[in-house]
Amino acid sequence: AGGQISKPIFTFPGGRRFHFIEPGGNEFAVWSE
Repeated sequence: AGGQISKPIFTFPGGRRFHFIEPGGNEFAVWSE
């Protein structure tokens, strides 16, 4: 909660992913098949 999407969901070979920045300033990528 409180995170901000930095790169919307996009498709790539092998699945989909999006990037978000959490309130502490760290960026994460979330991947799904």
